[in-house]
Amino acid sequence: MSRKRLPRANEILIFFTRLDRELPEPARLEDLLSHSELERAARLPEGPARSRFAAGRLFLRDSLASFLDVHAGDIRFVEGEWGKPRLAQGSGAGALTFNLSHSADLAVLAVAGGPEVGVDMERTVEDLPYLEMARLFFSENELGELTSLQKSAQISAFYRCWTRKEAYLKGCGRGLSLLPPHSFDVSLLPDHPPALLVHRLSPSEKERWRIVDLNAPQGFCAALAVERVLPVIRYITCD
Repeated sequence: MSRKRLPRANEILIFFTRLDRELPEPARLEDLLSHSELERAARLPEGPARSRFAAGRLFLRDSLASFLDVHAGDIRFVEGEWGKPRLAQGSGAGALTFNLSHSADLAVLAVAGGPEVGVDMERTVEDLPYLEMARLFFSENELGELTSLQKSAQISAFYRCWTRKEAYLKGCGRGLSLLPPHSFDVSLLPDHPPALLVHRLSPSEKERWRIVDLNAPQGFCAALAVERVLPVIRYITCD
């Protein structure tokens, strides 16, 4: 595999791939994945969940290895202060940031040349109990905007809000256990651009982050959060 060009300062590369694929033989898989990745896979029920997790980790490793010009099995990950995965130092790792999300049989990977990124993708389900979920995880303002829409428009608005909030949480690396979802608002109305509107705990976060909706395949909704830069999105076709 030829080495890929590293993304420019404000360029975010987006990869979508299907996860229902044939995996390498177990011995080969042990050479490509770390001990912790193999342990995480083993804790999942045998079947699609386990194989999709392994396929997602291989996809991540293969994609990053193509930028760093190293073997996929030699990629090393570390966790940041709040558990966000990042590349260990060495092999040019300091030039790349990334974030991975998967839902059902689809994964999306965002790769950047320095700024922190977060990406979230969800398979859209029409009969989802979205109002119950919104009451638990949306702020009062977000819930009010959601319920102000016509019923037919609410499910799309729910997924816009959910993926934008999750992308931001993954970008800053804190997650719901460290940053309550009611502490910040994102836009969700159909005629409003994606944005972090209010952050009640750290007001400066509003200026620090940009949120972008991604062109996800039909049946999915995805969003990207990028630190500090107005991103130029480039979609990369995967084999």
